[in-house]
Amino acid sequence: QFHLAMKKDRFLSQFKTYYPNAWCKDSCDPEFTNIKHPCRGAENTCQFSRDTNVDASTGRPRASSCWRFAFRFHQQEAKDTNGFMIQAEEYGGLGDGQKIETEMAKEAGIKIFRTYTVPNQDPVWWKIEKISNHIQAWYTNGCKDPELLENVWIGTSDVTKPDGTKWDDRPPTERL
Repeated sequence: QFHLAMKKDRFLSQFKTYYPNAWCKDSCDPEFTNIKHPCRGAENTCQFSRDTNVDASTGRPRASSCWRFAFRFHQQEAKDTNGFMIQAEEYGGLGDGQKIETEMAKEAGIKIFRTYTVPNQDPVWWKIEKISNHIQAWYTNGCKDPELLENVWIGTSDVTKPDGTKWDDRPPTERL
C-alpha cells in the first residue's frame, strides 16, 4: 500500500518507482532471504547465469531473474540518475530481504530514506508528505551524504507506546 500512497503525492508521483513484490519471484539463494548467502545482486555475486537474469533484447532483468539481481539493477539505475531508495519498515523491524536490500544499497552507494510508523496503523493515517519533504530537502541541499540513511517517521505524532514513550524516537540519520 505504501507505493500506492506515494503515487498520490504531488512530488513523489514524479519518480519512477520499482516495487519488487510485484514481479521477480526467483532467487539464486535456495532460502531466498538468507543474509549469509553471497548474492548481492551483482553479476559477480549472483549464482544465476547472465542469460537467466538479463533479457538480451532489452538489457534489463527478466521475469526469471534472481530478485536480488533485479533489485540491484534498479538501485543502480536510481543511483545513475541521482535517485534514492525508500524503504518502508514494518513494525517489528526490517525483514530479512530488507536487510539484504540495505546491504546492496550501501554497496551501490545509493541514498536510503527509511519510513516507520506504529504497528498496524491504517495507511489513511500515514503522513506521506513527511517523506516527500525529506526527499525534497535532500535535493535542495545538493543530494549530499548518500551514506547517511534517513529515518522518517510517517505516523501521527500523538501516538505513544504502552510504556508512555513516543514511537518516533529514533535518530534522524544513521551511517550505513
